[in-house]
Order: sequence, then structure tokens, then C-alpha cells
Amino acid sequence: MDGIDQKIIDMLRLNARESFATIGKTVELSAPAIGKRVKQLEKKGFILGYSLKLNHNKLNVSVRAYINLSIHQSSTIRTAYNQIKYMKDVQRCDRITGEDSLCILGYFKDNKALITFLERISQYGIPHTRIILES
Repeated sequence: MDGIDQKIIDMLRLNARESFATIGKTVELSAPAIGKRVKQLEKKGFILGYSLKLNHNKLNVSVRAYINLSIHQSSTIRTAYNQIKYMKDVQRCDRITGEDSLCILGYFKDNKALITFLERISQYGIPHTRIILES
């Protein structure tokens, strides 16, 4: 990976849908050359995929929360992680060190949906919830 590849990654990080022509103008290469470099970055594993940025207000998401989960038994950490990370309202689920085993970022329609989620994951451990006020 060279400086041009880094600039390509920087531009795609800001806008994953940026045109190859626009990127090419910035780094002084043709659009096909940029396309080839992007394919190589994907093939080599530097670019793993592309994501979608949503307007959660328009999607009726009114509660966002970080939930740390202290697992009851260490033997259930992998099971809990594999189940929780695919739940509908989960944006991110990370295994972490310390007293808690999992850190979950969840986006919920309302407090009732958050409560339902907390009840559902409490089978695995004790949740510690922090609601996001502003970001």
C-alpha cells in the first residue's frame, strides 16, 4: 500500500460512494486506474466492505444506548456474543475485558423496546445500561 492507496482509502472513508473519477482527479489518476486499485485493496483485505449511514430520526429511533453485559458464567460468553450480535436492534457488539464481558450499542424505537431487549439479554447476564443523550 502506498500514499495513493492511503488517499483513496481516506476519501472512501468519508464517502464510500465517491466516484472513481472524483478520486482520480484528487490523486491524478484515471477512473479505471482508481477502480483497479480499489479492487486490489479489496482483494488484499484492506477494504472489507462498505456500510450504510442512516438517519435514525427518520427511522423512528428515539433511544440509543450502550449496554455492558456481565455474563453469568464464562462458558456462556461465546453463546451470548453469537446470539446478541445478530439481534435486530444491535448496531455493534464487542467482547471486552474487565468486569463486563460484552459491550453492546443498541438503537431502539422507544424505551419499551429497550426494556424488551434488556429482558431478552438478561438470560445471559446482568446488563448495565447507559442511554446516549447526544453524539
